[in-house]
Amino acid sequence: MMKIVSSSGKGNFKLTKNDKEICELVYSNWFSDEAKTVLNGNNIEIKPKNIWTSKVDINKNDNNIGDITFNLKSQMIIRLENPNRKEFNFVLKNRSKYRVKFEVYNESKTLQFSLNSVNNWSKLNYDYNIELADFNSEFELNELLVYCGYATNLYLAIISAV
Repeated sequence: MMKIVSSSGKGNFKLTKNDKEICELVYSNWFSDEAKTVLNGNNIEIKPKNIWTSKVDINKNDNNIGDITFNLKSQMIIRLENPNRKEFNFVLKNRSKYRVKFEVYNESKTLQFSLNSVNNWSKLNYDYNIELADFNSEFELNELLVYCGYATNLYLAIISAV
């Protein structure tokens, strides 16, 4: 089973499969929305494009490959480009009023996977079980999950500030 597991109160998390760590996304400091990880030998950096953090850039090996934005429907849009510069968009939506449950859809509005909170109220962070649906993408699943984990943290920060 794949999971996103919080590893610190500042937002860091580990992506795991069958309790084995795939990678850890680490925020540069408590007040920063800038985060980095290494996945499959690639350096991934996610950092705000503006001071309001309504848009963040995604860089892979120092090349911009996309961004994450918060739209007026309270959704996170993850826009990615493959090496051939073909663009793909994924939509992350919170689908539950009482528990945190995010669903990720592709451009065809097909559910790709869900991030189901297994929140422990003694911690100030969220852990998620990942439930695959009809995942079909040119993007590697683990890489997309890192971006979605970051997007969930950003979503919760934006919503709690409102």
